[in-house]
Amino acid sequence: MKKSILIIIIITTIFAKLSFSQGRETFGEYEDSLALLGDIMRNGENERVKFEANEKFIELLEDALNKKKSFDYPFDSIKTIARLISPDKRFKLFNWVIAKLDGTFDYYAFIQLYNENKKKYDILKLTDKSNDIIAPELQILDANNWYGALYYKIIHTQNKDVDYYTLLGWNGNNGMSFKKLIEVLSFRAGNKPIFGASIFKRGKDKPKRIIFEYSAKAIMNLKYDNQEYQEKVRFKKPKNGKRFEMVSIKSSMILFDRLVPLSPSLEGQKQFYVPETNIYDAFIYENGKWDFIEDVDARNHSKPSSIDRSKREPEHNLYTPK
Repeated sequence: MKKSILIIIIITTIFAKLSFSQGRETFGEYEDSLALLGDIMRNGENERVKFEANEKFIELLEDALNKKKSFDYPFDSIKTIARLISPDKRFKLFNWVIAKLDGTFDYYAFIQLYNENKKKYDILKLTDKSNDIIAPELQILDANNWYGALYYKIIHTQNKDVDYYTLLGWNGNNGMSFKKLIEVLSFRAGNKPIFGASIFKRGKDKPKRIIFEYSAKAIMNLKYDNQEYQEKVRFKKPKNGKRFEMVSIKSSMILFDRLVPLSPSLEGQKQFYVPETNIYDAFIYENGKWDFIEDVDARNHSKPSSIDRSKREPEHNLYTPK
C-alpha cells in the first residue's frame, strides 16, 4: 500500500507542474501519470487506495482534456479505460469502472464535445445514479442522472435533423447478474447530453433504452454487425397461389443473444438467465427507429459456451468480465 500511496503523491506533485504547462510533450506526461493511476485503480491493494487513485485520475484527466489540442491526442497508452470517438468525430468518450469487493462496480465518464458558440471543447462529467433510477428503461436521463455503464461501441444515426448516438455497453450489476445496454445519447442546446430516446419499436413497449440482464456465469453477445434476416414481402396480385414470400435481407443491425431462464421455474429471476443456443434477435434501424426483429440468421456469429466461466474472455482489456 505504501508504494501505491507514494506513486499518488508523486503524481500529485507532477500535476501541479502540468496544470501550468502547454504543448504536446505535456500530453505525454499527463498520459504517463494517468496510466500509472489507472493501474492502481485496477490493482490497488484495497478499495481506499483504488478510490484515492481514482480521485486523482479524475482531476488529472479533466485538466488534460481542458488543454488546447487535447481532442487530437490519442491517450492510447491508458489501457484501463475505454476511449471512444463518435463516427462523425463530434465527440470523444472516456469511460471506466472501479471494481469493488462486494461484487459491484462504480462507473465514471467524461464527454469531450466541441462548443460552436464558445469555440472550444466542453468537458462533460457524467454522474452515475443507476442504483437510484426506478424503471430505467422508461426514463430520460442527463449528465447528473446517468445510468452508469462501460461502453464499447458508438453507432451514429440521424432523424429529423437530430443526431442520435446509440451506445452499446456493459454494467456489472451485483455480482450475481450482469447487464448489457443499448443506450441512446443526443445533445440539446448548450451541449447538454440527454440519455434515452423514443426510437425503439418493440411490440407495445416504448422503452427509452434497452437493458438485458443475465447470469454472471454466462456470456451474452451484443454487437453491431452485418447479418441476414427474413422479411415477408406481399404481392399486389397472388403468384402461383401465394400472397407473399419470405425474402432474405442482409443489413447492419444490433445483434444479440435471446435470453431464457435455465428452467421454467426460474422465470423472472434474471441471475439464472442465459443465452438460448444459436438463437439471435436484433434491432434494425429503419425510418428513424430501431425496429425489433426475431430469429436472425447469424451465420457469421460465433461464441463460446454460454455458461463456461473458465473459457470466457473480456470484450476489451478493461474491467468487464464480458
